[in-house]
Amino acid sequence: MVTQETLLEALEKARARMMGEDGAPVLPGWDRKIQYYFPDVEEYWAMVVEDGHPLPLTREELDDPDIRLTMSAETFVGLMDKTISGLVAMTTGKVKVKASMADMRKMQVFM
Repeated sequence: MVTQETLLEALEKARARMMGEDGAPVLPGWDRKIQYYFPDVEEYWAMVVEDGHPLPLTREELDDPDIRLTMSAETFVGLMDKTISGLVAMTTGKVKVKASMADMRKMQVFM
């Protein structure tokens, strides 16, 4: 079972991956609202991205996110520490995504 602290660390890792080593955004010009839902721990987390800069994470359910990601907390932590392949997680149904194809390609940067 994933702890709250471990889940938050993984979410922060996803957020950090959106910024390059020089502090510049990896996806400049990208504006999106991303909703994470972890049904096993019944938690919603949100990340708003403005001009490629991820704002601080919030624990909330968004009204109209551009991207919805649903998975167990354990799967998310595995994706962030690279013990689970994103492709395998998607094809086996461990991750459910509602997003445009263009956004799905861009999400590979931080997943």
